[in-house]
Amino acid sequence: MVDRLPAMTRRFIRLVRRFVVERGGVSAVEFALILPLMLVIYAGCGELTTALILDRKVSRAASTISDLVAQQTSVSTTLMNSIFDATTAILEPYDSSVAKVVVVVVDVTSSGQTVAWSKARHDTAATAKAAPPSGLKVPSAIASVGDEVVVGRVTYAYNSPFASIMQSITGSSVYNLSHIFYLKPRQGTTIAFTG
Repeated sequence: MVDRLPAMTRRFIRLVRRFVVERGGVSAVEFALILPLMLVIYAGCGELTTALILDRKVSRAASTISDLVAQQTSVSTTLMNSIFDATTAILEPYDSSVAKVVVVVVDVTSSGQTVAWSKARHDTAATAKAAPPSGLKVPSAIASVGDEVVVGRVTYAYNSPFASIMQSITGSSVYNLSHIFYLKPRQGTTIAFTG
């Protein structure tokens, strides 16, 4: 038994030395360790890019609806539906039914701001003759007494395919991308809604 122990020890030492010197398969092991991280980074970059593209589309849609209304002297229901359809076209290929679109024409008077008229798609329009909702009030830098201001807001509820993972990190699974644009009428100082 005394002779066997040193032989086992020598074999074990040779095995350890061989293991330390051996380099075959190291690349495969390193790749297997790095692959999950690479996939997460790749997917995250793809999701971030999609969210940024969609945010730009939401911004463009809000500016377009405000601009199209601001160019008019009067707006009918048919024209307003066409303007809302422009939003749908801008947001393609993304689902436009998720987008909440609101157009509010605000009267600015010496006594404050009131809603002249408002229309919405997939959202609630502001109440006429009332103060505009807090998110749609005209900033004082733009508000001139005696003028109307067109306020266009588009909000898109972005739901990532990685919502469950993102919820554990950020606490939310849906991200509201929202943009508001304020424009004064281009022809005159008021825009009538003719129904």
